Amino acid sequence: MEDKERYNVGIITASIKDPFSRRLAHGAMTAAEKLNVNLFVFPGKYLDDSIYTSNPENTYEYQYNSLFHYAAQAKLDYLIVATGTIAYSYDYIQKKNFLSMFRDTPVLSVAAVIDGYDCLSFDNMSGVIHAVNYLAREQGRKHIGIMAGNLNNSDCEERYEAYRYALKKNNLEYKDSYCMPCALNDHVTKETEQLILLNPEIDAIICVNDNVALGVYEVLHKHNKHIGNDIAVVGFDDLSFSNRLEPPLASVKADAFKLGEVAVEKALNYLTGNRDNRHYIETEFIPRQSAYGQEEIHHLSVNFFDGSKEEIADSITAFFHKSGADAELNEDVREYTSELIKSIGYRFILSKTDEDDLKYVINMVDILFTKITGVVSTMTRMQDIIDSGYTRLAEAAPPENLPYIRRLYNYFYKRLALDIASEYRMLEEKQELRLHYDYLFIRDTLTVSQNYHENCEMLRRLSVIGACTSFLYLFKKPVIYHNKGEFPKDIEFDFVGYAYGNDTFTLPTDEQSITLPEAFCNRHLNANRRHTMIAVDLFSAEFQYGIILCEPETFAFLDEIELVTYRISSIAKMMYILREQEKILLELNAKSTVLESSIKDDELTKVLNRWGFYEEATKMVKKRENAGVTYIIGYADTDNLRKINEKYGREEGDYALKALAVCLKALFGSDAVFGRMNSDEFAVIVPKDKIGEIADIQRKCNDIIMKLNSDSGKPYLITVSLGLVEEKCTDSYDINNFIDKASEKLYDSISTKKIVNETRRRTN
Repeated sequence: MEDKERYNVGIITASIKDPFSRRLAHGAMTAAEKLNVNLFVFPGKYLDDSIYTSNPENTYEYQYNSLFHYAAQAKLDYLIVATGTIAYSYDYIQKKNFLSMFRDTPVLSVAAVIDGYDCLSFDNMSGVIHAVNYLAREQGRKHIGIMAGNLNNSDCEERYEAYRYALKKNNLEYKDSYCMPCALNDHVTKETEQLILLNPEIDAIICVNDNVALGVYEVLHKHNKHIGNDIAVVGFDDLSFSNRLEPPLASVKADAFKLGEVAVEKALNYLTGNRDNRHYIETEFIPRQSAYGQEEIHHLSVNFFDGSKEEIADSITAFFHKSGADAELNEDVREYTSELIKSIGYRFILSKTDEDDLKYVINMVDILFTKITGVVSTMTRMQDIIDSGYTRLAEAAPPENLPYIRRLYNYFYKRLALDIASEYRMLEEKQELRLHYDYLFIRDTLTVSQNYHENCEMLRRLSVIGACTSFLYLFKKPVIYHNKGEFPKDIEFDFVGYAYGNDTFTLPTDEQSITLPEAFCNRHLNANRRHTMIAVDLFSAEFQYGIILCEPETFAFLDEIELVTYRISSIAKMMYILREQEKILLELNAKSTVLESSIKDDELTKVLNRWGFYEEATKMVKKRENAGVTYIIGYADTDNLRKINEKYGREEGDYALKALAVCLKALFGSDAVFGRMNSDEFAVIVPKDKIGEIADIQRKCNDIIMKLNSDSGKPYLITVSLGLVEEKCTDSYDINNFIDKASEKLYDSISTKKIVNETRRRTN
């Protein structure tokens, strides 16, 4: 497919911690890569209000379901919706209403058949019928009950109907008490207790899925019931843990991986106009010990090693397969095992063994162990094979070869021990690395700022836990989203930044605004290659903060999704709080400045008032760089303000004060602290090196006042008396003393003026 024809397909799942949803997503991701389709995974939770209200720990889990709304508004080409799991507790009408939110996009409903929508489900009937037939006909079970799940769920209903049909075909009794509704997880203790209490004759239990069977196991073990002998148990789905239970769980194999693969194939067929009538995935009953009650084989007989090398290799493969180990012997290991058996037979049984033979076989053993992964999970069965193989060799080999056989036996165990130790060490290192990444996320949370650029560095952390690419979108303002509340439409985000590996990028402010559909095809997403993106919801309590789209390097990144949700959500929340706090502080500072100005300023003259003067003058002399500075301190008085007020009115008096204030500010300059001390008196302090000598100041003052009077056009003269002193300030307490000295100079000047004026009056 050409790049320009690449389609964008979304898959909406329930909790990614649920094994079924994980397998479904894994299958879809695998198919999308194979078919060159862009895939967007939306891992939400479940549509059941009781889930989020019955347990306080789950109160805000409904927030994950906001991803469903994002998917509905993303304008993707096609949506695969796991209706049967997401809405497992909904009835048919509720499921249909749920799907209606995606009306603008073609939809495939998975695990739920809904009119008007293409669908893909498991063939629930055949697998359950086969399981009941097996229990009834081959194991002689006569009283078979069912943990039925939620019968509003179409899968549960179909499995229940298949169970009833099979009972009837086998002429087995059915009682209403044999059917026990329950949750679809392992929290079924109460229901299982009730089932066996009401029906003590029960000898088999069909479980609607493997998770329910897990809960049934717990109750039966508690009651000392021998699973498989006393009561047979059968699950559904055949999830990865099923055959690792004790005893291994018989289950109907319903491969969610295959379901995900076929769902993406159907999406592509729809988009390319190819007809696709597949609606059901086959199921198969897998009998295991929980159904037939035989004891596990712990020590293999020597007959296990009879036959050709290929037959022995097949036996070993089957033995491991039955163990349910994660590291089942694959074809490559099976073929190599066959060659190893051939070599051991030739060198230890058919000929005399020497050191070179031993070294050759030991080298083959080393290679075999490099091919097998998950040694810990297969340890017991490997020990069975080693012990039984040693016995077989010791019986069949010539006596002279026994020392070499014992050394080979010892080396097998030595290598097994080394690999087990290595695997545990790797697990320990992985855990330490996981803790280290956790600490880094916590540190990022504690050091978060309101600066987008700094916080985009946190995206770098995602690369070390498996996200090769990530894109961060935050709401311009957090959105409140209540359970079952309306989710906003036409959402706009700030496209804050993105990361490619360890390289992070922040977008300019004028390029950040983006709509939801644009988030899924932004211009920084490399269009020259295919993408699988995981949508990660960012929320805290009832507030939504945005989403991250993460491109996983491997499927294992799904394990990290909830970690990313909680860590990045806390950072997004802190970013918003800090940005809001910054706004509040700026507003408070602005208001404080206005308030402080109103407190410190004289309203009439627009200069400092008495309180403001003393505060600012104190700040000036207390500055470290002003220590020991010589200041000019002045005190001024309007000589005839009273006469102006009496003869010309208050307004003219105010004019005279304002004019005088302007003149004095001009006289002393911007380096001075200048203020009105009371009705007609002013004070000033200024560094001497900024103003000059006292005599020069007096002369300049007279010139300014003369010009003021000549330009004012007033019928009166504005006159001023000015007292000036020169002092070196050493601390803030000098201010009052210096002002007192300046005022004394002022009053001396006023007295002198009065004497001169009186002398002139008498002379005239």
